[in-house]
Parts: sequence; structure tokens; C-alpha cells
Amino acid sequence: MALLLITGGAGFIGSHTCLALLKAGNSLVVIDNHSNSSEEPLRRVAKMAGLESDDRLKVVEGDIRNSADLDLAFSQGDKAFDGVVHFAGLKAVDESLLRPKRYWDVNVN
Repeated sequence: MALLLITGGAGFIGSHTCLALLKAGNSLVVIDNHSNSSEEPLRRVAKMAGLESDDRLKVVEGDIRNSADLDLAFSQGDKAFDGVVHFAGLKAVDESLLRPKRYWDVNVN
């Protein structure tokens, strides 16, 4: 099976994707800064996936814009990642109009 990096994996869509990927037998490293989430969804995912240890789901609390956090995430796998699923981003339309530079920084930078 694959080793995948999931950015923003603790969010609603990310956590549901993590569950499906784990049930399919994949191993995941999730990086999330919890700006729109918490650690709880991934605890639930691990339980629903029947994981008895964290060997197939490793979580890094960090920001994808921070190179040290990315280095930490990349060091969690025992081999190179087979793919990346990118969910880290901001999505509130009203706020994006009020704070476009923040949305550019998070979603593009």
C-alpha cells in the first residue's frame, strides 16, 4: 500500500479522506495547524479505522508554510511519500474578501 502525506487532514473533508485511505490499507502522515480543526477528528479516525497503534497514522501539528514543520512531517515516513493530498487551506468567502492577503498566503504561498 501507499505512504501518503495529507495536508489539512484534521479538517472535515481531510479527516473523512484519511478514514477512507486508512481503510484501504494506506499509511498516512498528516500535517495540520488546527486553525480550522482540532486533534479530535483524527483520534476518531484512528478508532474508526481500527488502528491499535499509530504506525499507519502519524500526525504532525504544524503549518505547511513553515519549512521546519514540513521537515518534521517528511521525517515521519520510513520511505518516500507515494503521493500528497492537499487539503490545507482557508475557505470562508466573506473572510477572504476582507483578508485577501491572508488567504493568498495560506492558500497559494
